[in-house]
Amino acid sequence: MSKLFQRVLVPVDGSRYMSGVVAHAIAIAKKTACSLTFLYVVNMEPATTLELEKQNGTGIPEECRRKAAAEDVSASSRIEVGSPAETIVEIAVRERFDLIIIGSRGHSRLKTLFVGSVADEVMEQASCPVLLVK
Repeated sequence: MSKLFQRVLVPVDGSRYMSGVVAHAIAIAKKTACSLTFLYVVNMEPATTLELEKQNGTGIPEECRRKAAAEDVSASSRIEVGSPAETIVEIAVRERFDLIIIGSRGHSRLKTLFVGSVADEVMEQASCPVLLVK
């Protein structure tokens, strides 16, 4: 019998909603024995590693990984550069993630009024199930 979810992608952005997303992801991982990958997407053109290190938030996915590890959950962390929604969907497809757990609200509420949220775009474009955490 195969597990329902083996690999779960968890985009994180440092917003105040992130802790709830991380808590839900860890709870699901404990119940399903899946592994989590915490992903932070730097929304800019390709940059050098030094430039990435200067960006606010680049320690966020590692902080989330440590929280999961403290609860005996298998997890990894990574940083990518690109358009957040496109990057999340592309990674989920290319690396065959079984589920994406994403927050319903991120950093930019004002931007959402004009261009739509990252979560909305991910839900529209993803080929795997998406769990939206409020």
